[in-house]
Amino acid sequence: MNRGSRGLSTSDMRILRTLLGRYAARYHLAGPERDDLIEQTFQALTSNSDIFFEIPVEKAAAETMHRIYCSR
Repeated sequence: MNRGSRGLSTSDMRILRTLLGRYAARYHLAGPERDDLIEQTFQALTSNSDIFFEIPVEKAAAETMHRIYCSR
């Protein structure tokens, strides 16, 4: 990964999707609703990948997912 551009590698993105899948379980969603929450959170995080250099990934993922869930 090129840290200068602060992008996420393919491996980072795969790990992030796995993490988001685990976090989505707390909202008791299934099927398309769960998939949509994961995808919206993934898109929000990857569009601002600099956040991963500011706060821990787990915190960024949990806070972003919760914000998106509450705005539904």
